[in-house]
Amino acid sequence: MIIQTKYFGKMVINKNKIINFPDGLPAFRNQNKFVIIDLPDNHSFYCLQSVQEAETAFLMIRPWDFFPDYDFVIPDQDLEELGITSHKQVLIYNIVTIPEDFRKMTANLMAPIVINSENLKGRQVILQKGNYQIRHPFYREKEVV
Repeated sequence: MIIQTKYFGKMVINKNKIINFPDGLPAFRNQNKFVIIDLPDNHSFYCLQSVQEAETAFLMIRPWDFFPDYDFVIPDQDLEELGITSHKQVLIYNIVTIPEDFRKMTANLMAPIVINSENLKGRQVILQKGNYQIRHPFYREKEVV
């Protein structure tokens, strides 16, 4: 299947790798089909690209590559709706924002993208507990003495 992407132009994707987000994503409820694209020569970032709308794409990370202490519990209702019965099925990503000054890069640790790797069903889960932020900084500013 050929799709138009935001960052890579036209691309051939395997339609068996399309992830279904039954509820869409917050603010993008009408888009529910996405694919994860590996960034060339970069094993730390991924692109969540809408199959339906080329301009809808999000840069993502696997959180433990950058935030090794990241810890949360996926609510039972979300696990059930995604059909997750084993931790081996779970893929976790976080959407990132990379401004011109990369030192101000942030990750949305409050709302991880949770995907069932077997049935390719996903959703953005909004965590109710934890000290995570929607714009959690990658880099902390150093105190000036």
